[in-house]
Parts: sequence; C-alpha cells; structure tokens
Amino acid sequence: MWSILYMKLSLVSYLDEQSSAAVREIQQKLSDVTGSKASLAAWEPHVTIGDGVEVSEVQLEKLKNHVEPLAKRTAAFKLKLHGIGSLDNWQGGAGETPFVIYLDIILNENLVNIVNAVDLISNHYQKWYSMPRPYLPHSTLAFRDLDKEGYEKGLSYIERLNPDISALIDHIAVVEKLPNSDRELIRFNLQK
Repeated sequence: MWSILYMKLSLVSYLDEQSSAAVREIQQKLSDVTGSKASLAAWEPHVTIGDGVEVSEVQLEKLKNHVEPLAKRTAAFKLKLHGIGSLDNWQGGAGETPFVIYLDIILNENLVNIVNAVDLISNHYQKWYSMPRPYLPHSTLAFRDLDKEGYEKGLSYIERLNPDISALIDHIAVVEKLPNSDRELIRFNLQK
C-alpha cells in the first residue's frame, strides 16, 4: 500500500538584511536576559503572511502556480516594526511554552492585501497552522523555550527599548517545517 507524504509549509516574508540584523540584535540581547534560544535557532526574522499548509508533491506544484502570479502582480512595500507585544497563553506546538515576546508590526494596506490574497490560496489546502484571527502581524523575539521567569525578565528588559525598525517586504517564501529546523523551498520575488 502506498502512502502520500505531506510537507508542512509556512508562507512568510523574511525581513531584509538591515532590518533582520536589527531584530537579531534584539533577539540576542533578549536571549541573554531570558535564557530562551529558540528564536535564534528556529527562524530567520520574518513576518508570517499565511496559514501553514500541508501539501503533497503534486499539490506543491499547484501551490507554486497560485503563488507565482500573486508575486508577479504585487509590488515590494515597507513595514514598520514598532512596539512590543507579548502572550502568556500561546497555544503553540507540542512541547512549547505558552510565553511569547514579539515586535509589533503596524498593519498597512499592502500587508493586508498580500495576507488576504495568500489566504484565498491557502484555503484550498489542509492546514497545520492557522494564523491568529484577527491577523496580528509580528516578528517573534522569544518563544518555544521561554519559561515564566524568563518571560517576566524579558518583558522588564524589552519595555525600555521601544524599537522602531523599517523593513522591506519584497518576496513570498514557501518554507518547509522539518523536525529540527526549517528550510526555504521557494522564493517568489514581488515584481510589480
């Protein structure tokens, strides 16, 4: 009997080099204060723009054929990462703590448009992850291995920073979730 293998994919936009370095610096300082290392190890700084989908290899081709035209008709745009957010009740994956500290991203029309367009695409697939609704754009600073004591120390530390970062969003990345890491499979540059 044959079984179909499904890949768990995330739809994100990685931050540009300069803003990514600024976020990484904050993540590193926060890691030193909290002891949390997951954000540094798990992902490059990014903004999630769609639900996580499960697809077979055949469905991956279909997904590509939907995302590529979206990228071609979408122009690159700027985002503002400003302010701090936190959760103490995150319903993350198995083995993850409920504590999260993140940078807020200010919603703008371009971000809303791309998220809505990606949503129309991802609704055709099985989901392994659903973005919080209403949409809460953010860039995670500490999560997964952040315990309560680290969370409290981290909030106390980060409230003094008041970060204000400008980022360029110029692509849609399809990223495969693997057991111990994540791997970018495809990048569609925004071309309009």
